[in-house]
Amino acid sequence: MKYDRLKLFSLLVLLLIATIRLAQADTPGVRSASGKAILLGSEADYPPYCSLDEHGEPTGFAVDLFKAAAQAANLQVEIQIGPWLALKEYLAEGQIEALPIVARSAEREALYDFTIPYLQLHSAIFVRNNNNDIHTLADLKGKEILVMKGDIAEETLRREQISEFIVTTTTFDEAFLKLAAGEADAVVVQRIIGLKIIDRLGLKSIIPRQAHLDVFRQEFCFAVKKGDEQLLAGLNEGLAIVMADGRFNEIYGAWLGPLVSEELSKAEILKMVLWILLPLTAVLVLLWIVFLRKEVKKRTRYLNKEIVRHKRTWEELQQQQVQLKKSEAQIRLLLNSTAEGIYGIDPQGDCTFINKAALEVLGFTDRSQVIGRNMHQLIHHTKTDGSLYGSGECEIHRAFNTGEGMHKDDDVLWRSDGTSFSAEYYSYPIRQNGETTGVVVTFWDITERKKAEGELLNLKRNLEIEVVQRTVELEEKVHKLDKSQQAMLYMVEDLNEVTNTMKEERRKLELSNQELDAFTYSVSHDLRAPLRAINGYSDFLLEDYSDKLDGEGKRFLQIIRNSASKMDRLITDMLNLSRISRTEMRMAAVDMGRVAQTIFQEIATAEDQNSFDLEVEELPTVLCDYALMKQVWINLISNALKYSGKSAVKKIQIGSQKAEHELVFFVKDFGAGFDPKYQDRLFGVFQRLHREEEFKGTGVGLAIVQRIIHRHGGRVWAESEQPEGATFFFSLPLK
Repeated sequence: MKYDRLKLFSLLVLLLIATIRLAQADTPGVRSASGKAILLGSEADYPPYCSLDEHGEPTGFAVDLFKAAAQAANLQVEIQIGPWLALKEYLAEGQIEALPIVARSAEREALYDFTIPYLQLHSAIFVRNNNNDIHTLADLKGKEILVMKGDIAEETLRREQISEFIVTTTTFDEAFLKLAAGEADAVVVQRIIGLKIIDRLGLKSIIPRQAHLDVFRQEFCFAVKKGDEQLLAGLNEGLAIVMADGRFNEIYGAWLGPLVSEELSKAEILKMVLWILLPLTAVLVLLWIVFLRKEVKKRTRYLNKEIVRHKRTWEELQQQQVQLKKSEAQIRLLLNSTAEGIYGIDPQGDCTFINKAALEVLGFTDRSQVIGRNMHQLIHHTKTDGSLYGSGECEIHRAFNTGEGMHKDDDVLWRSDGTSFSAEYYSYPIRQNGETTGVVVTFWDITERKKAEGELLNLKRNLEIEVVQRTVELEEKVHKLDKSQQAMLYMVEDLNEVTNTMKEERRKLELSNQELDAFTYSVSHDLRAPLRAINGYSDFLLEDYSDKLDGEGKRFLQIIRNSASKMDRLITDMLNLSRISRTEMRMAAVDMGRVAQTIFQEIATAEDQNSFDLEVEELPTVLCDYALMKQVWINLISNALKYSGKSAVKKIQIGSQKAEHELVFFVKDFGAGFDPKYQDRLFGVFQRLHREEEFKGTGVGLAIVQRIIHRHGGRVWAESEQPEGATFFFSLPLK
């Protein structure tokens, strides 16, 4: 009989193991496994081999057998629950020490060591009951086959190249549900497992094929990490003892029923049936049916309870996963919505997270280029003078030592292409259970701010030099006047006037310098940062709390966003206006007619180009700054389009006239026009002659035009009669 042979084999293995352990006991350096606690990995959803009882404790045939073998080998057992794929990796990496039920294969023998086999099973092919194409293993060629990822069936199918269409699932349940839904042709799994799943899920449309799959014969063993010979020997010894003393029979009978004896030949069976066993078999069958019915009812009640408990646990896990994904998505959205660069590091300085703005500033295209790398070595390794930047000098790492936030307003960071930039950053520690577990760093590229500060400093220095030069000139004049008393009497009045003028000009320059410093700082930092916050949090409210706001609340939020956007446009226009006076002019010959035509094509919409009649006379070529003059045409043509958009006559005329000392250009429209008595207000900053509801704008465009033309030595004016349109003129000196 098969079991008798297995018992005899186990006793021989026990004798061999005992001999080896006696030899080890006499050999120095061989460690005894007696009393050692081992960490066992077990699945929660693989009945009847590995599962959880009603108290949530690990149980099942394989778990109970492993406990019995460990007890026989004087080993203590601790159990860690987890999914099959994770447990396989944990054992290979040494995070756990053993698994209770692993099918032996060539692929797995490269990763694990196996005990003697204690169970042998065959797999079966499961198909839908309307499938008449698949009966044998050969019929699977070219068919789509479902297997659980990491299962021995997957390894065998791929090794034997049964089919090129193998689809893996996370669980056996998922595989059978997909088969029932018609998403594949067959499932290959152990026959007993498949039948239990069909019964538990009520899948009446799935049936097993009777074909015997010899290639899928599986020997199940205990598995340990490759090379752990001492633990392997102890488990083999315990398993042999359990098989020899009858406990294996008890555990097997409790979970899987009595042991099946070896198959007999047809002649022997016929002979036994005819002469001896037929009457006895009939009686035993009747008794066995009664027993099985009771056992099935008992097991069914138990399995139903298990199903309810596992379903409840599964639903809770799914809800937790959904909440976790929502939280992670919201955090990613918040991080990627900020304009500041943000990243986090662990105590070793390795990057744990980074937002989109930080990747863009640092010149990286993907998070995988940064995550896990040391950020000090990556972006903060060298000072501007070329010397190495030690991590001990870094304010970012000081946050680990002090446990407090650190700030550096002028430092250097390095991009991925090897270039550096000036940066300001804050470093705040992440504390958990009283310990600093990481640091969050927020940084900005302040290159433009430093450039602006340098320009302002140079302007201030030049003004001081000019004042000193003027003072020296005045002192020389005073010295000459001292020599000539008579000349001093005639010039004293002029001298006083020049002195007062110089003082007034110096005072104005100092005030202008102070205002420019304050204005530039406010625009670049203080003004725009709150606007970004207003816009960002308004977006969050509209996206995340839209269902909690009524129509009036949403309208208020929209007003806030529109006002913030308008303020941002005002700031941009003011910066443009400020830069015009400081931008170095690059004079070149510019074809004014071609520029006007090009600007109209660029800024006019397709609808405007179809509805407006543009008349451009032949304009001369002039010497001017191309970029600044292009802005003049943009502002004047934009105004003509905007203020003519509601008029019946949609026409724009552009021309020029030559005067005695200047060239005069004009842009005429037939739109709303303006009251002539307010024409002196047109070119002032923020001066508007129409309501915001009628025509959008910030009131800075014409001020920019005036400043550009004045820098070229020209002048600007306008003429209008309501509602007959307006004509804007600007002149450039003849050279």
